[in-house]
Amino acid sequence: MKIFKKLIILVLAFSMMFSVVSCGKTSSEASDNSTVAPTSADTSASDTADKIVVGVVQTNANESDWRTANTKSFNEAFADAGFELKMVFGEGDHAKQISQAQQLIQEEVDYLVVLGLQSAGWEDVAKAAQEAGIPFIMADRKLDLSEDLYTAMVCSDFAAEGAKAVDWLKAQALDSYQIVVLGGDTGSSAQLGRSQAIEDGAAANGWEIVFNQNMKGWDETLAKQAVADLIASGQQFNVIYAENDNMARGACDAMDAAGITYGKTGDVKVIAFDANKWALEKVLAGEFNLDVECNPLHGPRIVKLINQLEAGEAVEKNAYVDEEMFDCDTITQAIVDARSY
Repeated sequence: MKIFKKLIILVLAFSMMFSVVSCGKTSSEASDNSTVAPTSADTSASDTADKIVVGVVQTNANESDWRTANTKSFNEAFADAGFELKMVFGEGDHAKQISQAQQLIQEEVDYLVVLGLQSAGWEDVAKAAQEAGIPFIMADRKLDLSEDLYTAMVCSDFAAEGAKAVDWLKAQALDSYQIVVLGGDTGSSAQLGRSQAIEDGAAANGWEIVFNQNMKGWDETLAKQAVADLIASGQQFNVIYAENDNMARGACDAMDAAGITYGKTGDVKVIAFDANKWALEKVLAGEFNLDVECNPLHGPRIVKLINQLEAGEAVEKNAYVDEEMFDCDTITQAIVDARSY
């Protein structure tokens, strides 16, 4: 695609040169102006034509601290690589993301990277990209696509994240389990994987899930209100399973207001996901019992993948990010200090 675009630019350039020579100038006039430098517009067009153009369909601009770090990672890595980035934000609207992806295909970006709000409904976009010769790359969240419809995937394994939390919770050997599940955006692969893990774990171990509701936009305020309402209703619970750091913080704020103790020395176990630096500080302080990592730094990974494709190298079709979990009993200050986001 890049070669085709460059050929078009060369043809246009020769056409412009021919037009200048043919516009009535004498040979002496042409000689006098033969050393004129290209305008800044000409230089800019040439520079842009040489760049790899990557369209990124992001979820939301300010969804959470995790998403902010994720967007920053793309911006910085693509700038360092010399790529031209066209990033659009769905802002919680799946249909808008679909439309934005189709528009980027029409603009003939060289690569299309999708971080889908929802897992389903991407078949037509993937087929359109394929027909246009644009590699389709999934980042962050795996989409419901057959392998023939995408080039590569660099994602988190959300089911594995949830399984880590379930195994940890089982090891706590509580006398009883009354679990509050604060889920993420309904239908996103992150919500589906993490929710399925705790639901399966509860069923297998005889635990009780006393509340299970998804928070649109992974919203901290909604999570706080949900837990406050649950406390006001008189419902007892001893585990908070919050599917991102921000919602875990919202739940803790609600418990603070009600005088309910939590964390390492409290009555309620708090499990969070993402492991932002500020959240790891809460693990270190004993406010969160466990935080399961979901690494947002996908920018360098996608840059590496695109460079491999540009070089004609074979790439791994399905790559999952290595991720850890952090327990309040074992975390250290050095681990927190080493966190870059």
